[in-house]
Amino acid sequence: FFWKLGTKEWTKPSIKGVTPLGRYGHSSVLIGSIMYVFGGCIDGCYLSDLVAFDTKFLDLNEGCWEFIDPINDPPPGRTGHISCAYKGRIYIFGGTDGERCFNDIWYYDIETREWVELICDNFAPVPRESHGAALANDVIYIFGGRTRDGKELSDLAAYGINNERWYMFQKMGPSPGPRYWLTVSSSKNIVMVFGGTSSSSTKPDEDGIIHILDTCNYN
Repeated sequence: FFWKLGTKEWTKPSIKGVTPLGRYGHSSVLIGSIMYVFGGCIDGCYLSDLVAFDTKFLDLNEGCWEFIDPINDPPPGRTGHISCAYKGRIYIFGGTDGERCFNDIWYYDIETREWVELICDNFAPVPRESHGAALANDVIYIFGGRTRDGKELSDLAAYGINNERWYMFQKMGPSPGPRYWLTVSSSKNIVMVFGGTSSSSTKPDEDGIIHILDTCNYN
């Protein structure tokens, strides 16, 4: 389905050819007019496939899925991870395969069709799944999620793409409480956290609360 801003309605386009397996906990990014979907889970099977759909064909009812064939092995299959797009690359972080949580970070280069795992010299956030993330400038901001043993997280981490380093933030004053299954979005230098759930409360916030981080204060 896609949402038309002009008519404010949902539309189910006609899709040609083979479609990907149904799944949950996958991630998606948009590069140009092409939407890329990675991973997810179906019936206990954790996926590592990458599929693409060119949205410019939606109104023409000529859309079809492309099954990407990388030149090397992809990351381990997972669900509950995040992905962000930056300069023709799709970055993924975290997730779970049902047995463990990940804290690895990879990128897929759409030109070379290669997966690359990034090894950081300093440290990485604790392994997690069901977290949220957004890109602001050249930095991926990651918030919340939960660990393999069910601990709910409220930490904020940032990955600098250009210098390939992780950063953690402490003593930031009032901040969102622990949560997972949240959304994180960005607009220019602003990162916004909304919603989510936790074991202590099905509503971590009052209705409609949006937490805003001005990343200019932390560059």
